[in-house]
Amino acid sequence: MTAAKTKRRMPDGTAGRRPRKRARDLPSPSHGDLISDLPDAILGSIISLLPTKDGARTQAISRRWCPLWRSAPLNLDAHDICLNKFKLSSIVSSILRDHPGPARRFSFNHIRLHKPKKKLAEDAAQIESWFFSSCLHNLQELDISFEFWGGLHASVNHYQLPLPSMIRLAPTLLVARIGMCKLPSDIAAPSLNFPLLRKLTLWLVSISEEAMDVLLSACHVLEALFLQDIHDVGCLHISLPTLRIISFSATLLGREELVVDDVPRLERLLCQGVDGETIQVNKAPKLKVLGPLSPHVSKIKIANLVFQGRIRPSLGHSICTMNILALKFSGPDLNAVLGVLNCFPCLEKLYVIWDKYLKAKMKNLYQYDPLNPVKCLESHLKVLVLKNYTGGEEEVGFAKFFVLNARVVKEINFAVCDTIAIDKNWMTDQLRLLQVEARASPDARLKFRSGYSRWQTNYVNSSDLSIADPFS
Repeated sequence: MTAAKTKRRMPDGTAGRRPRKRARDLPSPSHGDLISDLPDAILGSIISLLPTKDGARTQAISRRWCPLWRSAPLNLDAHDICLNKFKLSSIVSSILRDHPGPARRFSFNHIRLHKPKKKLAEDAAQIESWFFSSCLHNLQELDISFEFWGGLHASVNHYQLPLPSMIRLAPTLLVARIGMCKLPSDIAAPSLNFPLLRKLTLWLVSISEEAMDVLLSACHVLEALFLQDIHDVGCLHISLPTLRIISFSATLLGREELVVDDVPRLERLLCQGVDGETIQVNKAPKLKVLGPLSPHVSKIKIANLVFQGRIRPSLGHSICTMNILALKFSGPDLNAVLGVLNCFPCLEKLYVIWDKYLKAKMKNLYQYDPLNPVKCLESHLKVLVLKNYTGGEEEVGFAKFFVLNARVVKEINFAVCDTIAIDKNWMTDQLRLLQVEARASPDARLKFRSGYSRWQTNYVNSSDLSIADPFS
C-alpha cells in the first residue's frame, strides 16, 4: 500500500500545488548579463585584479563598461604588454598619462636603458616623470628594476635611482621591491618617511652603509626585509622592533658582516646562498624558523649560540623557541646534523638538503651517545624532510637512524631525486632497508615523492608571508 501524498492547503482552504515560476516571471539582467548588473565599485575591483592589457580591453565590451577601467584603481604590470623593451617605456608613459588614477600597483621590471649619455638622460627624465604622475598618487605596491643593454650587473653601478622623486610615493606604500640600480648616498633623512611600508626587497642594489641606515630608520612598521646581492655595504646594522622576517640570498658578496641588534619580534631568519658572510643576531627571543644553515657560512651567532663554518656548534647553549630548521650539507653527515639538533631541543620540523656541489664539510663532529639522546628526537620532532634523496647506502643509513630513534615523528618525507625511477621493487627494497617495522614511533608514515630536481638551488619561499613554513 502506498501512502497518499499530502497536498498543500491554499489560503482559501482548497488543496493545490505550489505554482511554478515561468521563465517570463524571473528577473532578467538589464544589460544582457548578470556581471554588468553589478555596482561600479565591484566591477572596478574586478578590473583592477586583471592583467593590465586585459583590464584595458574591458573598455571594448560595451558602453556600460567603457568608463570603468579609467575609474578603477590601476594595476599596472608592464610584463607582456609589449615585446619591444625600448618601446615599453613609452607605452607605460601613455598609460600613466591617460589613466586618472589612483594606481594600486606599479610593476615594471628590467626597464631597458640606453648606454649613450644623451639617450640615458632621456630615459632618466622619462622615468622620473612617472613618479610625478598624478596617477601614482596613493600607490600601494611598487616593483621596479633597471637593465642596461650590456647585462644585469651593469645597471647596479651606472643607474642611480631617482629617490627624491620617489619620496612622493612613500606615504602610502605598503610593499616596495627595488632592484638593479644604485641608491644615492646622500639620502635626506628628515624628508624620508615610509609610515605604512611593511615589506621591503632590495636586490642587486648598490647602497652605502649610511644610506641603508637612513632608509631602514624611515620604515616604522616594516615586518619583512629581503636582501639579495647588496653591494658596497661593509657592515650592515639592522635594528627594527617591528621586523618579523629577515631573508638573505647571496647578500653581501664577500666577507662582510651583518648585525641584527634589536629585533624582539623576529620569527624567521632565512639565509639561503650566504657564502662567507658573518651574521650576528644579538636578541631574537621569538625566533622560530632558521636556515638553510651550511658549512659555507663563515659565522652565525644567535644570542650565545655560535655556528662557525665547518666547526660544530658548542653544546653549552640552546634555543628553545626554534620550531623549523633547514640544514644543507654535501652528503648525509649524521653526526654533523645531530650536533646541530642538540642546540634546538624543541624542534618540530627538520629539513635536510643534500647538495653534492657543496664541497665544505663539518670538522670535529659530534659523536652520538645512545645514553645521552638528542632531546628533540625524544619528544618534539614531528616531521623530517630529506631533499635530493637517491636511496644510496649512506642516505638509507641516515634516514634509518631517524626511523629507529625519533620517538614522536609522524612524517618522514623523501623528496627523491629526478634521476631515480620509483617503482614497486625500489619502494619495497627501501622500506626493508629502512627497517620500517621496527620504527620508534608507531604513528610514523614514510612518504616518497619523485621528481626533485638535483639542479634546484632555491630552497626557500620567502616572498609569501602567509606561508607558515617557507621551506615546504
